[in-house]
Amino acid sequence: MATLQKIRNRGGVLVSIVIGLALVAFIVGDALSSGASLINRSRNKVGEVGGETIGIQEYQQKIMKNEDFIKSMNGLSALTDEQQRMIRENTWNQIVSEIILNKEYEELGLDVSGDELYDFLLGSNMNPAVSQLFADPNTGQVDKERARLIIKQLIEAPAGTPQKEYWLNMEEQVNTARKQEKYNTLLAKSLFVTDAQAKELAESAATTADISFIMKSYNTVSDSAVKVTANEIKDYYNSHKYLFEREEARQIAYVNFDITASAEDIKETENWVNDLKPEFAEAKNVLEFANLSSEKRFQPKYYKKGELDNEELDEFLFTEKSDAVFGPYLKDNAYNIVRVADRRVLPDSVRARHILIASNNMAQSEKLADSLAGLIRKGGDFDALARQYSADQNTSVNGGDFGWFTQDQMLQPIADSAFFSNKNEVKVVRSNYGFHILQVTDRSKPVDKVQIGIVAKEITPSQQTINKIYNDARTFANNINTVEDFEAALTANNQTKRIANLGKNDYQIAGIDNARDIIREAYMAEKPGFILTTKEKSPIFEAGDKFSVVVLTGIQEEGVAPLNSVSAAIRTELIRKKKGEIIAKELTNAISGSESLLSVAQKANAEVMDATDVSFSSFQVPGVGIEPVLTAEVVTMKENEISKPIIGNQGVYVVVVNSKTVETVTPEQIEAAKRSIEQTNLYTKFRLILPALVKNAGVVDTRYKFY
Repeated sequence: MATLQKIRNRGGVLVSIVIGLALVAFIVGDALSSGASLINRSRNKVGEVGGETIGIQEYQQKIMKNEDFIKSMNGLSALTDEQQRMIRENTWNQIVSEIILNKEYEELGLDVSGDELYDFLLGSNMNPAVSQLFADPNTGQVDKERARLIIKQLIEAPAGTPQKEYWLNMEEQVNTARKQEKYNTLLAKSLFVTDAQAKELAESAATTADISFIMKSYNTVSDSAVKVTANEIKDYYNSHKYLFEREEARQIAYVNFDITASAEDIKETENWVNDLKPEFAEAKNVLEFANLSSEKRFQPKYYKKGELDNEELDEFLFTEKSDAVFGPYLKDNAYNIVRVADRRVLPDSVRARHILIASNNMAQSEKLADSLAGLIRKGGDFDALARQYSADQNTSVNGGDFGWFTQDQMLQPIADSAFFSNKNEVKVVRSNYGFHILQVTDRSKPVDKVQIGIVAKEITPSQQTINKIYNDARTFANNINTVEDFEAALTANNQTKRIANLGKNDYQIAGIDNARDIIREAYMAEKPGFILTTKEKSPIFEAGDKFSVVVLTGIQEEGVAPLNSVSAAIRTELIRKKKGEIIAKELTNAISGSESLLSVAQKANAEVMDATDVSFSSFQVPGVGIEPVLTAEVVTMKENEISKPIIGNQGVYVVVVNSKTVETVTPEQIEAAKRSIEQTNLYTKFRLILPALVKNAGVVDTRYKFY
């Protein structure tokens, strides 16, 4: 029954999916333009993969399924915005990869037979996720006959039963994992490294050289000395278009109006806290008053002298009367007042042990906990009982020992009990995890401590202030339609312009945390050059603590960037290449007739530098940085020969190998090199295969219309 409960608990996650699907219509209706119909499939698609449409309902259903799974596995009742965004992105990647890989599997004839799937679900090669589901929590062993009986019951259950749906999903995941494993094996088998390749790598790694060299930096030739024509730029562009592929993007310019408290708001907050001081001083229950009055919650812990980060407050707490109130003082954007709630002599830390009785059945668990506590008080073996009964597997192996902990390092119910218990006293404490038989085994030296109540009032802008800031934004936005209008308003109002490049699924803009509305509207716009408006046709976007006015300045389509947008970068690269040719020619002339590197250096007005232990695997050359061409040349050079000019990243080099050490490689080293190449190739192929398949599939992503 325990396993059925496991599946019932996890299967319950799926129930909310059905309910949640009813919300999809609202999401669709909110995202589409006025009058759009849900029957219109083109309006309801969030994307397309290889001609296969992905609908909003399918996408949303899988998102909700993944959200519920995450909440179930982590004991969460809700997810943060960041977690939801991450799940949406992961779900999209999951759908895209499934469609693409399933087509690959079909073309290759990859499949999983019924017998094979059974073997991985309930046979001798049980998938780890399945075995974990059916494993005995005490022994870790799986009773396969019992597991088969449970699954038989689930399969025979009515369609739509949550536990059945969970199991069918488990089967699907195991099936998919097995296909992926076969596909990966095929990829691995397609790679081959010859003995000659392995030997060459091993010998290169075993070769080190001590070198002398000169380097002429590209900066020694001025840009004006190099001429780059428009045709050269165009030719480079046409032959290197793969370098200029880019994602779809939107460019915006915007102005932020920060929603911040005014001086009047700050003073009003301080006055409010000051007015509360007499009532706080007279309160009978300090903590209750603080909890009811404060806008922030504080842990009711005990502090010793010197522990607080406010020296005046610290001195006040240990010298003034208990009904005195300190403050107000400003901290973390709030005005605070403080009063002592209690004074005690307590240890800084305690050591304790416990036995956790999980609360599967509250009454039975409490009865067992009381019984074990009584047994321990009469001399029962705590260690043995902890190993036998405790549900806390992390501590039960150590006889339930927590070790030393401070008050804020432990669950509050346990901390509250432990720090007020005598040494060796046994108590039963209830927490969210169940019932704890708790015993303090040691205490540090007690010191004077105070428990404090804090009333905090956050400084926030009043509605009057918010209205004023909004009106400022509205005044700025008045009569702005085009980018030219925006620029004129910037000058007239002395505002600071910001710019941003937006991806369609971005959610942040510099200075604006939650900017999805702005980004979505930027992508919904048909052409640049105009002010963006909200769905309510307002020119003012509100995001977090800001009002923003935004104009769309550019639309960057997916594909190869146009020549005019990359010509400057191409010009810079061509200038560098031509400088390299000029310097190489100069060094070639210097080498001619020279018998030493020093002679070459004198002719070229360069300095001779040295580097030791340079090898094929060297990440960089001392004194110059990362130069892979240089290190590759050094390994193949003979000793005491002046190299030809070597064009590198930082400049052009001339090198002499002073000495070279070539170690004899063993068959074991060659085999190790072979494995290294295989692993590198395999990693590279696994890393690149899916992006390549995605690119070839022609993925269209229009999720920005909905989220």
